Amino acid sequence: MEWLKKMLSDESDNPSTKRIIAMVGSAVMFITLFVNSFSEVSKAPSAELISGCVMIISVALGATSIDKFSKKA
Repeated sequence: MEWLKKMLSDESDNPSTKRIIAMVGSAVMFITLFVNSFSEVSKAPSAELISGCVMIISVALGATSIDKFSKKA
């Protein structure tokens, strides 16, 4: 449990919403795609929806990386 708390915290030990959004979004997307791999093609999520989720996750992870390496004032 401590590992998860540390992973979702920023450098000052505060919860990082960007990391939480990226982790939850990734988990939901992986589960959705796994479950849909056993269903009919007509029930699969649209390509635009998947692309939108990937974009949100990528931006959240990218912003986290930028925050980590940027200089603090």
